[in-house]
Amino acid sequence: MQACTLLLGCLIYGSVTLNPLWAVEPAAGNSPVEIRGQVSRLLKELDSDRFDTRQRAAATFEGWVARPDLGQFLASEFQQALVDPKLSFEVRWQLERWSRRLPEVAAIPVKEVPAGELDRMFAELDADSYAARLGASRRLAWLLGNATLACTITQRLKQRMADPNLSPESWRRLESLWQQARGAWLASDPADWHLPPVTDAQIRLWVDELAQPSEGKAASPRSPQAIAEQELLDVLARDDDLPRVKQIVQQRLAAPIDREGAVRLKAIQRWMPPAMVAECWQEHHQVTEQHLIVGEPSLAENAQRPSYFDRIDDRVAHCVSGQTLQPGNYPVGVAFPHPTQDTAFFCLYNLPTPRRQMAYAYHVQTDESKRLAEISRRTFAWLLREKRPLAEREVTLLPQLDHRELSRFAGKYFLAIDDEPVSAADAEEEENRTSRHGLICTILANFGTRDVIPDLTEAIAKRRFLPPAATPGYRAAWWAALSIAQRDPWPEVDSWLVKRVSHNDVLIEGVDEKPELGATAAGLLLVRHHQSPTLFGLHSTGMPPERISRVEGYRFASADAAARVQRWWDEESRQ
Repeated sequence: MQACTLLLGCLIYGSVTLNPLWAVEPAAGNSPVEIRGQVSRLLKELDSDRFDTRQRAAATFEGWVARPDLGQFLASEFQQALVDPKLSFEVRWQLERWSRRLPEVAAIPVKEVPAGELDRMFAELDADSYAARLGASRRLAWLLGNATLACTITQRLKQRMADPNLSPESWRRLESLWQQARGAWLASDPADWHLPPVTDAQIRLWVDELAQPSEGKAASPRSPQAIAEQELLDVLARDDDLPRVKQIVQQRLAAPIDREGAVRLKAIQRWMPPAMVAECWQEHHQVTEQHLIVGEPSLAENAQRPSYFDRIDDRVAHCVSGQTLQPGNYPVGVAFPHPTQDTAFFCLYNLPTPRRQMAYAYHVQTDESKRLAEISRRTFAWLLREKRPLAEREVTLLPQLDHRELSRFAGKYFLAIDDEPVSAADAEEEENRTSRHGLICTILANFGTRDVIPDLTEAIAKRRFLPPAATPGYRAAWWAALSIAQRDPWPEVDSWLVKRVSHNDVLIEGVDEKPELGATAAGLLLVRHHQSPTLFGLHSTGMPPERISRVEGYRFASADAAARVQRWWDEESRQ
Protein backbone atom coordinates (compact mmCIF):
# COMPACT_ATOMS: atom_id res chain seq x y z
CA MET A 1 0.00 0.00 0.00
CA GLN A 2 1.08 3.57 -0.53
CA ALA A 3 2.42 5.68 2.35
CA CYS A 4 -0.78 7.71 2.52
CA THR A 5 -2.72 4.53 3.35
CA LEU A 6 -1.83 4.89 7.04
CA LEU A 7 -3.45 8.31 7.34
CA LEU A 8 -6.43 7.24 5.26
CA GLY A 9 -6.75 4.05 7.33
CA CYS A 10 -6.84 6.04 10.58
CA LEU A 11 -9.59 8.24 9.19
CA ILE A 12 -11.54 5.24 7.97
CA TYR A 13 -11.14 3.10 11.07
CA GLY A 14 -11.83 5.94 13.41
CA SER A 15 -15.20 6.66 11.80
CA VAL A 16 -16.75 3.29 11.05
CA THR A 17 -19.41 3.53 13.70
CA LEU A 18 -20.55 6.95 12.47
CA ASN A 19 -20.99 6.12 8.78
CA PRO A 20 -24.51 4.69 8.25
CA LEU A 21 -23.79 3.87 4.63
CA TRP A 22 -21.39 1.06 5.50
CA ALA A 23 -22.54 0.04 8.99
CA VAL A 24 -23.07 -3.72 9.10
CA GLU A 25 -24.89 -5.26 12.06
CA PRO A 26 -23.98 -8.93 12.54
CA ALA A 27 -26.85 -11.22 13.33
CA ALA A 28 -27.48 -11.30 17.07
CA GLY A 29 -27.50 -15.08 17.09
CA ASN A 30 -24.02 -15.47 15.61
CA SER A 31 -22.00 -17.52 18.09
CA PRO A 32 -18.20 -17.86 18.18
CA VAL A 33 -18.53 -21.21 16.42
CA GLU A 34 -20.61 -19.63 13.64
CA ILE A 35 -18.30 -16.66 13.03
CA ARG A 36 -14.96 -18.43 13.48
CA GLY A 37 -14.64 -19.08 9.78
CA GLN A 38 -15.39 -15.45 8.95
CA VAL A 39 -12.62 -13.94 11.07
CA SER A 40 -9.67 -14.87 8.84
CA ARG A 41 -11.54 -13.64 5.74
CA LEU A 42 -12.43 -10.33 7.39
CA LEU A 43 -8.85 -9.83 8.58
CA LYS A 44 -7.72 -10.06 4.97
CA GLU A 45 -10.46 -7.65 3.92
CA LEU A 46 -9.23 -5.12 6.49
CA ASP A 47 -6.09 -4.91 4.35
CA SER A 48 -7.91 -4.74 1.02
CA ASP A 49 -7.04 -2.13 -1.58
CA ARG A 50 -10.76 -1.31 -1.85
CA PHE A 51 -12.13 1.34 0.48
CA ASP A 52 -15.62 -0.16 0.70
CA THR A 53 -14.25 -3.65 1.48
CA ARG A 54 -12.10 -2.34 4.33
CA GLN A 55 -15.01 -0.29 5.64
CA ARG A 56 -17.46 -3.18 5.66
CA ALA A 57 -14.98 -5.52 7.37
CA ALA A 58 -14.19 -2.92 10.04
CA ALA A 59 -17.89 -2.24 10.66
CA THR A 60 -18.56 -5.95 11.12
CA PHE A 61 -15.72 -6.23 13.63
CA GLU A 62 -17.03 -3.15 15.45
CA GLY A 63 -20.38 -4.86 15.88
CA TRP A 64 -18.78 -8.02 17.18
CA VAL A 65 -16.44 -6.19 19.57
CA ALA A 66 -19.49 -4.46 21.10
CA ARG A 67 -20.99 -7.85 22.06
CA PRO A 68 -19.89 -9.08 25.53
CA ASP A 69 -20.60 -12.71 24.63
CA LEU A 70 -17.93 -12.59 21.90
CA GLY A 71 -15.27 -10.86 24.02
CA GLN A 72 -13.16 -13.86 25.01
CA PHE A 73 -13.37 -15.39 21.54
CA LEU A 74 -12.36 -12.20 19.70
CA ALA A 75 -9.57 -11.45 22.18
CA SER A 76 -8.04 -14.87 21.45
CA GLU A 77 -8.48 -14.49 17.67
CA PHE A 78 -6.91 -11.02 17.66
CA GLN A 79 -4.04 -12.20 19.86
CA GLN A 80 -3.21 -14.97 17.38
CA ALA A 81 -3.32 -12.51 14.48
CA LEU A 82 -1.09 -9.99 16.24
CA VAL A 83 1.83 -12.42 16.58
CA ASP A 84 1.95 -12.81 12.80
CA PRO A 85 5.03 -10.82 11.70
CA LYS A 86 3.52 -10.29 8.23
CA LEU A 87 0.49 -8.41 9.57
CA SER A 88 0.35 -4.92 8.05
CA PHE A 89 0.74 -1.88 10.27
CA GLU A 90 -2.79 -0.64 9.47
CA VAL A 91 -4.46 -3.91 10.47
CA ARG A 92 -2.18 -4.26 13.52
CA TRP A 93 -3.14 -0.76 14.67
CA GLN A 94 -6.81 -1.57 14.33
CA LEU A 95 -6.61 -4.93 16.13
CA GLU A 96 -4.67 -3.40 19.01
CA ARG A 97 -7.29 -0.66 19.30
CA TRP A 98 -10.11 -3.22 19.47
CA SER A 99 -8.14 -5.48 21.84
CA ARG A 100 -8.08 -2.72 24.46
CA ARG A 101 -11.88 -3.02 24.64
CA LEU A 102 -11.85 -6.81 25.05
CA PRO A 103 -11.17 -9.03 28.09
CA GLU A 104 -7.64 -10.18 28.77
CA VAL A 105 -6.92 -13.74 27.76
CA ALA A 106 -4.07 -16.08 28.55
CA ALA A 107 -1.07 -15.65 26.29
CA ILE A 108 -0.83 -18.06 23.38
CA PRO A 109 1.67 -20.73 24.46
CA VAL A 110 4.91 -20.89 22.49
CA LYS A 111 5.84 -24.48 21.77
CA GLU A 112 8.43 -25.24 19.12
CA VAL A 113 10.11 -22.61 16.96
CA PRO A 114 10.79 -23.71 13.37
CA ALA A 115 14.42 -23.85 12.35
CA GLY A 116 15.66 -20.50 11.12
CA GLU A 117 12.72 -18.49 12.47
CA LEU A 118 14.85 -16.58 14.97
CA ASP A 119 17.34 -15.75 12.21
CA ARG A 120 14.52 -14.41 10.03
CA MET A 121 13.08 -12.34 12.90
CA PHE A 122 16.45 -10.78 13.70
CA ALA A 123 17.08 -10.04 10.03
CA GLU A 124 13.72 -8.26 9.77
CA LEU A 125 14.59 -6.02 12.72
CA ASP A 126 16.69 -4.05 10.20
CA ALA A 127 14.16 -4.17 7.36
CA ASP A 128 13.39 -0.99 5.42
CA SER A 129 9.66 -1.45 6.09
CA TYR A 130 8.40 -0.14 9.44
CA ALA A 131 5.61 -2.75 9.38
CA ALA A 132 8.18 -5.55 8.95
CA ARG A 133 10.34 -4.23 11.79
CA LEU A 134 7.31 -3.85 14.06
CA GLY A 135 6.02 -7.33 13.19
CA ALA A 136 9.43 -8.89 13.94
CA SER A 137 9.67 -7.06 17.28
CA ARG A 138 6.18 -8.16 18.31
CA ARG A 139 6.82 -11.78 17.38
CA LEU A 140 10.15 -11.85 19.22
CA ALA A 141 8.39 -10.39 22.26
CA TRP A 142 5.80 -13.17 22.01
CA LEU A 143 8.53 -15.82 21.72
CA LEU A 144 9.82 -14.65 25.10
CA GLY A 145 6.87 -16.58 26.53
CA ASN A 146 9.00 -19.68 25.94
CA ALA A 147 11.41 -19.65 28.88
CA THR A 148 14.02 -21.63 26.97
CA LEU A 149 14.17 -18.89 24.29
CA ALA A 150 14.38 -15.91 26.66
CA CYS A 151 18.10 -16.39 27.29
CA THR A 152 18.92 -16.89 23.61
CA ILE A 153 16.98 -13.83 22.45
CA THR A 154 18.49 -11.66 25.19
CA GLN A 155 22.06 -12.64 24.34
CA ARG A 156 21.56 -12.18 20.60
CA LEU A 157 20.07 -8.74 21.10
CA LYS A 158 22.99 -7.75 23.34
CA GLN A 159 25.45 -8.90 20.68
CA ARG A 160 23.72 -6.82 18.01
CA MET A 161 23.67 -3.78 20.27
CA ALA A 162 27.45 -4.09 20.75
CA ASP A 163 28.01 -3.49 17.02
CA PRO A 164 29.89 -0.15 16.81
CA ASN A 165 28.42 0.48 13.35
CA LEU A 166 24.83 0.34 14.61
CA SER A 167 23.01 3.62 14.13
CA PRO A 168 21.69 5.41 17.25
CA GLU A 169 18.12 4.93 15.99
CA SER A 170 18.60 1.19 15.51
CA TRP A 171 20.29 0.91 18.91
CA ARG A 172 17.36 2.59 20.67
CA ARG A 173 14.90 0.32 18.91
CA LEU A 174 16.85 -2.79 19.91
CA GLU A 175 17.38 -1.53 23.46
CA SER A 176 13.63 -1.35 24.07
CA LEU A 177 13.18 -4.97 22.97
CA TRP A 178 16.30 -6.06 24.86
CA GLN A 179 14.96 -4.62 28.13
CA GLN A 180 11.79 -6.67 27.67
CA ALA A 181 13.84 -9.77 26.82
CA ARG A 182 16.18 -9.28 29.77
CA GLY A 183 13.25 -9.11 32.17
CA ALA A 184 11.94 -12.41 30.80
CA TRP A 185 15.43 -13.95 30.98
CA LEU A 186 15.96 -12.98 34.62
CA ALA A 187 12.56 -14.43 35.55
CA SER A 188 13.25 -17.73 33.77
CA ASP A 189 14.81 -20.87 35.21
CA PRO A 190 18.66 -20.78 35.13
CA ALA A 191 18.55 -24.49 34.35
CA ASP A 192 17.33 -23.51 30.87
CA TRP A 193 20.28 -21.17 30.26
CA HIS A 194 23.15 -22.25 28.06
CA LEU A 195 25.74 -19.51 28.45
CA PRO A 196 29.50 -19.66 27.88
CA PRO A 197 31.62 -19.53 31.04
CA VAL A 198 33.07 -16.20 32.19
CA THR A 199 36.70 -16.17 33.31
CA ASP A 200 38.17 -14.29 36.24
CA ALA A 201 40.24 -12.29 33.76
CA GLN A 202 37.10 -11.04 32.02
CA ILE A 203 35.52 -10.06 35.33
CA ARG A 204 38.68 -8.16 36.36
CA LEU A 205 38.74 -6.38 33.02
CA TRP A 206 35.17 -5.11 33.51
CA VAL A 207 35.85 -4.18 37.16
CA ASP A 208 38.96 -2.23 36.14
CA GLU A 209 37.01 -0.42 33.44
CA LEU A 210 34.40 0.67 36.01
CA ALA A 211 37.13 1.80 38.39
CA GLN A 212 38.60 4.20 35.82
CA PRO A 213 37.88 7.95 36.17
CA SER A 214 35.31 9.27 33.71
CA GLU A 215 37.49 12.33 32.93
CA GLY A 216 34.43 14.56 32.84
CA LYS A 217 32.85 12.74 29.91
CA ALA A 218 29.06 12.56 29.82
CA ALA A 219 27.70 9.09 30.54
CA SER A 220 26.62 7.15 27.45
CA PRO A 221 24.76 3.82 27.34
CA ARG A 222 27.25 2.69 24.67
CA SER A 223 30.40 3.80 26.50
CA PRO A 224 32.99 1.22 27.64
CA GLN A 225 32.06 1.84 31.29
CA ALA A 226 28.34 1.34 30.60
CA ILE A 227 29.11 -1.89 28.73
CA ALA A 228 31.36 -3.09 31.58
CA GLU A 229 28.64 -2.34 34.14
CA GLN A 230 26.08 -4.31 32.15
CA GLU A 231 28.42 -7.25 31.72
CA LEU A 232 29.05 -7.36 35.46
CA LEU A 233 25.33 -7.26 36.21
CA ASP A 234 24.74 -10.09 33.75
CA VAL A 235 27.44 -12.18 35.44
CA LEU A 236 25.85 -11.45 38.83
CA ALA A 237 22.62 -12.84 37.40
CA ARG A 238 24.36 -16.23 37.30
CA ASP A 239 23.92 -17.35 40.89
CA ASP A 240 27.01 -19.60 40.88
CA ASP A 241 29.28 -16.72 39.79
CA LEU A 242 28.29 -14.35 42.61
CA PRO A 243 31.15 -15.37 44.98
CA ARG A 244 33.79 -14.71 42.30
CA VAL A 245 32.43 -11.29 41.35
CA LYS A 246 32.06 -10.35 45.01
CA GLN A 247 35.69 -11.26 45.77
CA ILE A 248 37.12 -9.43 42.75
CA VAL A 249 35.12 -6.26 43.45
CA GLN A 250 36.21 -6.28 47.10
CA GLN A 251 39.85 -6.69 46.08
CA ARG A 252 39.62 -3.74 43.69
CA LEU A 253 37.95 -1.52 46.30
CA ALA A 254 40.74 -2.36 48.76
CA ALA A 255 43.36 -1.04 46.29
CA PRO A 256 43.89 2.67 45.43
CA ILE A 257 40.88 3.82 43.43
CA ASP A 258 39.34 7.02 42.08
CA ARG A 259 36.32 8.31 44.06
CA GLU A 260 33.99 8.04 41.06
CA GLY A 261 35.24 4.54 40.37
CA ALA A 262 34.55 3.54 43.96
CA VAL A 263 31.01 4.88 43.68
CA ARG A 264 30.40 2.81 40.56
CA LEU A 265 31.79 -0.39 42.08
CA LYS A 266 29.82 0.10 45.29
CA ALA A 267 26.69 0.42 43.14
CA ILE A 268 27.50 -3.06 41.79
CA GLN A 269 28.17 -4.24 45.34
CA ARG A 270 24.69 -3.18 46.49
CA TRP A 271 23.13 -6.00 44.46
CA MET A 272 25.08 -8.68 46.36
CA PRO A 273 23.63 -9.00 49.91
CA PRO A 274 20.40 -10.98 50.43
CA ALA A 275 17.52 -8.50 50.26
CA MET A 276 13.76 -8.26 50.51
CA VAL A 277 10.99 -5.85 49.56
CA ALA A 278 7.87 -4.91 51.50
CA GLU A 279 5.08 -3.63 49.26
CA CYS A 280 2.04 -1.86 50.66
CA TRP A 281 -1.14 -1.81 48.54
CA GLN A 282 -4.26 0.23 49.13
CA GLU A 283 -7.50 0.20 47.14
CA HIS A 284 -5.95 -1.86 44.32
CA HIS A 285 -2.85 0.32 43.94
CA GLN A 286 0.68 -0.08 45.25
CA VAL A 287 1.37 2.94 47.46
CA THR A 288 4.80 2.20 48.97
CA GLU A 289 7.77 -0.06 48.39
CA GLN A 290 10.50 -0.55 51.00
CA HIS A 291 13.79 -2.24 50.08
CA LEU A 292 15.65 -3.85 52.98
CA ILE A 293 18.89 -5.78 53.46
CA VAL A 294 18.15 -8.93 55.41
CA GLY A 295 19.85 -8.81 58.80
CA GLU A 296 20.44 -5.02 58.73
CA PRO A 297 18.12 -2.55 60.52
CA SER A 298 16.95 0.36 58.38
CA LEU A 299 15.62 3.53 59.99
CA ALA A 300 13.62 5.62 57.53
CA GLU A 301 13.31 9.38 57.88
CA ASN A 302 10.76 10.35 60.57
CA ALA A 303 10.31 6.69 61.55
CA GLN A 304 10.07 5.89 65.24
CA ARG A 305 11.47 2.37 64.92
CA PRO A 306 13.80 0.71 62.42
CA SER A 307 12.53 -1.86 59.94
CA TYR A 308 14.47 -5.01 60.65
CA PHE A 309 13.96 -8.58 59.36
CA ASP A 310 16.64 -10.99 60.53
CA ARG A 311 15.63 -13.90 58.28
CA ILE A 312 13.42 -14.69 55.31
CA ASP A 313 12.83 -17.52 52.85
CA ASP A 314 10.18 -18.11 50.20
CA ARG A 315 7.55 -18.95 52.83
CA VAL A 316 8.12 -16.95 56.03
CA ALA A 317 9.82 -13.73 57.08
CA HIS A 318 10.67 -12.91 60.68
CA CYS A 319 10.25 -9.29 61.72
CA VAL A 320 12.34 -8.10 64.67
CA SER A 321 11.20 -4.48 64.49
CA GLY A 322 8.96 -2.42 62.23
CA GLN A 323 7.35 0.98 61.91
CA THR A 324 3.96 -0.61 61.16
CA LEU A 325 4.39 -4.37 61.60
CA GLN A 326 4.75 -5.94 65.00
CA PRO A 327 7.56 -8.44 65.71
CA GLY A 328 6.71 -11.93 64.54
CA ASN A 329 6.46 -14.18 61.49
CA TYR A 330 4.74 -13.08 58.28
CA PRO A 331 3.95 -15.00 55.07
CA VAL A 332 6.05 -14.27 51.97
CA GLY A 333 4.74 -13.69 48.45
CA VAL A 334 1.10 -13.36 49.50
CA ALA A 335 -1.14 -10.57 50.78
CA PHE A 336 -1.71 -10.16 54.50
CA PRO A 337 -3.81 -7.46 56.16
CA HIS A 338 -2.42 -4.09 57.18
CA PRO A 339 -2.63 -4.05 61.00
CA THR A 340 -4.54 -0.75 61.21
CA GLN A 341 -6.06 -0.01 57.77
CA ASP A 342 -8.91 -2.14 56.40
CA THR A 343 -8.31 -0.97 52.83
CA ALA A 344 -4.61 -1.90 52.74
CA PHE A 345 -2.37 -4.96 52.75
CA PHE A 346 1.31 -5.89 52.68
CA CYS A 347 3.18 -8.31 50.45
CA LEU A 348 6.77 -9.36 51.18
CA TYR A 349 9.25 -10.60 48.55
CA ASN A 350 12.33 -12.70 49.23
CA LEU A 351 15.23 -11.56 47.01
CA PRO A 352 18.23 -13.61 48.16
CA THR A 353 20.32 -13.22 44.98
CA PRO A 354 21.20 -10.41 42.56
CA ARG A 355 19.26 -12.26 39.85
CA ARG A 356 16.04 -12.17 41.83
CA GLN A 357 16.60 -8.56 42.82
CA MET A 358 17.06 -7.58 39.17
CA ALA A 359 14.05 -9.64 38.14
CA TYR A 360 11.94 -7.83 40.74
CA ALA A 361 13.11 -4.48 39.33
CA TYR A 362 11.60 -5.50 35.98
CA HIS A 363 8.56 -7.06 37.61
CA VAL A 364 7.42 -3.81 39.24
CA GLN A 365 7.45 -2.09 35.86
CA THR A 366 4.66 -4.35 34.56
CA ASP A 367 0.98 -3.46 34.62
CA GLU A 368 -0.25 -2.86 38.17
CA SER A 369 -3.52 -4.71 37.67
CA LYS A 370 -1.65 -7.80 36.46
CA ARG A 371 0.63 -7.71 39.49
CA LEU A 372 -2.38 -7.43 41.78
CA ALA A 373 -3.94 -10.45 40.04
CA GLU A 374 -0.72 -12.43 40.56
CA ILE A 375 -0.57 -11.54 44.26
CA SER A 376 -4.25 -12.46 44.59
CA ARG A 377 -3.76 -15.79 42.83
CA ARG A 378 -0.88 -16.75 45.12
CA THR A 379 -2.77 -15.58 48.20
CA PHE A 380 -5.90 -17.57 47.43
CA ALA A 381 -3.90 -20.69 46.57
CA TRP A 382 -2.14 -20.33 49.94
CA LEU A 383 -5.42 -19.87 51.82
CA LEU A 384 -6.87 -22.99 50.21
CA ARG A 385 -3.77 -24.97 51.18
CA GLU A 386 -4.18 -23.75 54.76
CA LYS A 387 -7.62 -25.45 54.94
CA ARG A 388 -8.91 -23.27 57.77
CA PRO A 389 -11.66 -20.69 58.28
CA LEU A 390 -10.56 -17.16 57.42
CA ALA A 391 -9.95 -14.78 60.30
CA GLU A 392 -12.05 -11.63 60.40
CA ARG A 393 -9.12 -9.46 59.21
CA GLU A 394 -8.59 -11.83 56.28
CA VAL A 395 -12.25 -11.52 55.27
CA THR A 396 -11.88 -7.74 55.41
CA LEU A 397 -8.87 -8.06 53.09
CA LEU A 398 -10.79 -9.84 50.31
CA PRO A 399 -12.24 -6.76 48.52
CA GLN A 400 -8.72 -5.31 48.20
CA LEU A 401 -7.61 -8.23 46.03
CA ASP A 402 -8.40 -8.88 42.39
CA HIS A 403 -12.14 -9.47 42.08
CA ARG A 404 -11.94 -12.18 39.42
CA GLU A 405 -9.37 -14.12 41.43
CA LEU A 406 -11.52 -13.62 44.54
CA SER A 407 -14.50 -15.09 42.70
CA ARG A 408 -12.51 -18.09 41.48
CA PHE A 409 -11.36 -18.72 45.04
CA ALA A 410 -14.61 -18.17 46.95
CA GLY A 411 -16.62 -21.05 45.49
CA LYS A 412 -13.79 -23.52 46.06
CA TYR A 413 -13.43 -22.20 49.62
CA PHE A 414 -17.15 -22.71 50.32
CA LEU A 415 -16.93 -26.29 49.11
CA ALA A 416 -13.71 -27.12 51.00
CA ILE A 417 -14.13 -25.34 54.36
CA ASP A 418 -17.10 -25.77 56.70
CA ASP A 419 -19.09 -22.65 57.54
CA GLU A 420 -19.11 -21.30 61.08
CA PRO A 421 -21.02 -18.58 62.93
CA VAL A 422 -19.65 -15.07 63.28
CA SER A 423 -19.51 -14.04 66.92
CA ALA A 424 -20.96 -10.80 68.21
CA ALA A 425 -17.40 -9.59 68.77
CA ASP A 426 -16.62 -10.03 65.05
CA ALA A 427 -19.78 -8.26 63.88
CA GLU A 428 -19.86 -4.46 63.91
CA GLU A 429 -23.67 -4.48 64.17
CA GLU A 430 -26.14 -7.09 65.38
CA GLU A 431 -27.68 -7.50 61.91
CA ASN A 432 -24.23 -8.30 60.52
CA ARG A 433 -24.25 -11.51 62.53
CA THR A 434 -24.25 -13.92 59.67
CA SER A 435 -21.92 -16.86 59.13
CA ARG A 436 -18.31 -16.67 57.94
CA HIS A 437 -19.36 -17.81 54.48
CA GLY A 438 -22.20 -15.30 54.62
CA LEU A 439 -19.75 -12.44 55.16
CA ILE A 440 -17.80 -13.52 52.10
CA CYS A 441 -21.06 -13.68 50.12
CA THR A 442 -21.87 -10.06 51.02
CA ILE A 443 -18.48 -9.15 49.53
CA LEU A 444 -19.26 -11.18 46.40
CA ALA A 445 -22.63 -9.42 46.09
CA ASN A 446 -20.78 -6.15 45.66
CA PHE A 447 -17.55 -7.19 43.94
CA GLY A 448 -17.91 -10.78 42.71
CA THR A 449 -17.78 -11.80 39.07
CA ARG A 450 -19.43 -14.53 37.03
CA ASP A 451 -16.42 -16.80 37.68
CA VAL A 452 -17.87 -17.82 41.06
CA ILE A 453 -21.31 -18.92 39.81
CA PRO A 454 -20.70 -22.64 39.06
CA ASP A 455 -19.06 -23.35 42.42
CA LEU A 456 -21.40 -21.02 44.32
CA THR A 457 -24.45 -22.76 42.85
CA GLU A 458 -22.99 -26.14 43.77
CA ALA A 459 -22.20 -24.95 47.31
CA ILE A 460 -25.79 -23.76 47.76
CA ALA A 461 -27.14 -27.08 46.49
CA LYS A 462 -24.88 -28.93 48.95
CA ARG A 463 -26.09 -26.72 51.84
CA ARG A 464 -22.63 -25.38 52.65
CA PHE A 465 -24.07 -22.22 54.27
CA LEU A 466 -25.39 -21.88 57.80
CA PRO A 467 -28.83 -20.27 58.20
CA PRO A 468 -28.89 -16.57 59.20
CA ALA A 469 -28.08 -15.92 62.86
CA ALA A 470 -29.92 -12.59 63.27
CA THR A 471 -33.21 -10.91 62.41
CA PRO A 472 -33.78 -9.97 59.69
CA GLY A 473 -31.89 -12.91 58.28
CA TYR A 474 -30.49 -12.62 54.76
CA ARG A 475 -29.74 -15.62 52.55
CA ALA A 476 -26.44 -14.09 51.55
CA ALA A 477 -25.41 -16.82 49.08
CA TRP A 478 -28.52 -16.37 46.93
CA TRP A 479 -28.25 -12.58 47.12
CA ALA A 480 -24.65 -12.84 45.92
CA ALA A 481 -25.61 -15.07 42.99
CA LEU A 482 -28.52 -12.83 41.96
CA SER A 483 -26.37 -9.70 42.29
CA ILE A 484 -23.75 -11.14 39.96
CA ALA A 485 -26.44 -12.24 37.52
CA GLN A 486 -27.55 -8.62 37.36
CA ARG A 487 -24.13 -6.93 37.37
CA ASP A 488 -21.96 -9.41 35.45
CA PRO A 489 -24.27 -11.70 33.45
CA TRP A 490 -22.75 -14.73 31.74
CA PRO A 491 -23.92 -16.20 28.39
CA GLU A 492 -26.21 -18.80 30.03
CA VAL A 493 -27.61 -16.47 32.68
CA ASP A 494 -31.16 -16.58 31.27
CA SER A 495 -31.30 -20.36 31.55
CA TRP A 496 -29.84 -20.13 35.06
CA LEU A 497 -32.55 -17.66 36.11
CA VAL A 498 -35.34 -19.71 34.51
CA LYS A 499 -34.30 -22.77 36.56
CA ARG A 500 -34.80 -20.73 39.73
CA VAL A 501 -38.29 -19.41 38.88
CA SER A 502 -40.03 -22.45 40.41
CA HIS A 503 -38.11 -22.16 43.72
CA ASN A 504 -40.07 -20.83 46.68
CA ASP A 505 -37.10 -20.26 49.04
CA VAL A 506 -37.40 -17.09 51.13
CA LEU A 507 -34.49 -14.67 50.69
CA ILE A 508 -35.05 -12.67 53.90
CA GLU A 509 -36.34 -14.21 57.13
CA GLY A 510 -38.12 -12.27 59.86
CA VAL A 511 -39.75 -9.53 57.74
CA ASP A 512 -43.36 -8.97 56.70
CA GLU A 513 -42.63 -8.64 52.97
CA LYS A 514 -40.54 -11.72 52.27
CA PRO A 515 -38.83 -11.74 48.86
CA GLU A 516 -38.78 -15.14 47.19
CA LEU A 517 -35.97 -16.67 45.18
CA GLY A 518 -38.21 -17.73 42.28
CA ALA A 519 -39.97 -14.37 41.99
CA THR A 520 -36.73 -12.36 42.31
CA ALA A 521 -35.06 -14.50 39.64
CA ALA A 522 -38.15 -14.01 37.45
CA GLY A 523 -37.97 -10.25 38.03
CA LEU A 524 -34.33 -10.16 36.91
CA LEU A 525 -35.14 -12.25 33.84
CA LEU A 526 -38.05 -10.03 32.83
CA VAL A 527 -36.13 -6.80 33.30
CA ARG A 528 -33.24 -8.21 31.24
CA HIS A 529 -35.72 -8.63 28.39
CA HIS A 530 -37.38 -5.26 28.87
CA GLN A 531 -40.57 -6.65 30.38
CA SER A 532 -42.50 -5.24 33.34
CA PRO A 533 -42.51 -7.65 36.34
CA THR A 534 -45.82 -6.27 37.63
CA LEU A 535 -47.58 -7.31 34.41
CA PHE A 536 -46.64 -10.91 35.18
CA GLY A 537 -47.99 -10.91 38.73
CA LEU A 538 -44.78 -10.01 40.58
CA HIS A 539 -44.95 -7.78 43.65
CA SER A 540 -41.86 -5.76 44.65
CA THR A 541 -40.66 -6.17 48.24
CA GLY A 542 -38.08 -3.40 47.89
CA MET A 543 -34.30 -3.38 48.01
CA PRO A 544 -32.22 -5.01 50.75
CA PRO A 545 -29.37 -2.99 52.31
CA GLU A 546 -26.64 -2.16 49.79
CA ARG A 547 -24.10 -4.25 51.67
CA ILE A 548 -26.34 -7.28 50.99
CA SER A 549 -27.36 -6.66 47.39
CA ARG A 550 -28.61 -4.10 44.89
CA VAL A 551 -31.16 -6.48 43.38
CA GLU A 552 -34.82 -5.63 43.82
CA GLY A 553 -36.69 -8.37 45.66
CA TYR A 554 -40.04 -9.79 44.46
CA ARG A 555 -42.71 -12.23 45.54
CA PHE A 556 -45.39 -13.82 43.40
CA ALA A 557 -48.71 -12.03 43.99
CA SER A 558 -50.79 -14.91 42.60
CA ALA A 559 -50.58 -18.68 42.45
CA ASP A 560 -50.17 -18.79 38.67
CA ALA A 561 -47.57 -16.01 38.36
CA ALA A 562 -44.61 -18.37 38.11
CA ALA A 563 -46.36 -20.38 35.40
CA ARG A 564 -47.09 -17.16 33.47
CA VAL A 565 -43.39 -16.26 33.50
CA GLN A 566 -42.47 -19.78 32.38
CA ARG A 567 -44.97 -19.69 29.47
CA TRP A 568 -43.66 -16.29 28.37
CA TRP A 569 -40.08 -17.57 28.44
CA ASP A 570 -40.96 -20.69 26.45
CA GLU A 571 -42.35 -18.46 23.71
CA GLU A 572 -39.48 -15.97 23.95
CA SER A 573 -36.80 -18.65 23.66
CA ARG A 574 -38.42 -20.14 20.57
CA GLN A 575 -38.15 -16.87 18.64
